[in-house]
Amino acid sequence: MPGKLKFLFLLALAAPAAFAEIRLQSHESISAAITALIESDFRQRNQEYQAEPVKLDIRLQLPLCDRPLDAFFLPGRRESGFLSVGVRCEGGRPWTIYNKVQVKAFREVVILKNAVRQGSVLTEADLGLEKRDLAELRGGYFTSLGQTVNRPVKRTLPAGTVLSPEWLSVSKMVRRGQKVIIRAESSHFAVNMSGQALADGEAGQRIRVRNDQSARIVEGTVMGPGLVLIGL
Repeated sequence: MPGKLKFLFLLALAAPAAFAEIRLQSHESISAAITALIESDFRQRNQEYQAEPVKLDIRLQLPLCDRPLDAFFLPGRRESGFLSVGVRCEGGRPWTIYNKVQVKAFREVVILKNAVRQGSVLTEADLGLEKRDLAELRGGYFTSLGQTVNRPVKRTLPAGTVLSPEWLSVSKMVRRGQKVIIRAESSHFAVNMSGQALADGEAGQRIRVRNDQSARIVEGTVMGPGLVLIGL
């Protein structure tokens, strides 16, 4: 066999072996790494979810990683909807890819069982808990009735509405001109006196009050409905 033909013949025999050494990472293994990441994350948060199957570009070809794949969420991840995830190989031939996975995360949130008018103060009878997809809740939500009871609503809302913080006002514990109890406390004793609030006050807010007996004006902290605490 002439030298040139012999060289080409040997090259043809060697080529399949060379290509055989380039093993590719299976799409199934990449999808499995992403799925495991999502399952672990939601299991730790004890949260119900549904995830769409991971879709990878059929043209994707990556060298087989000689170490376990590392899947991770990108910064600024959302609770639900399209989540951006990455998978990287930190082996001898490193690579990183990014993908999006559609996830529905469900949580019990506070909803209105009854329609309420603007200015109404919410009671437990108005409220309930329902499981909703968080991706549909754009304006925030509450997860316990205690966060919303006794708070006024800023607008008229229909039954079935998921309550959002933007629709609720902070309830005033004390109103200007209201009769209040002024409690003076020290480490040894406490004394209650009657007085009058000189300003509206929310829980924890500092306001001025007038002592009915002495007519003295003092400043105290609103501790509850009609109760203002001052120090001695």
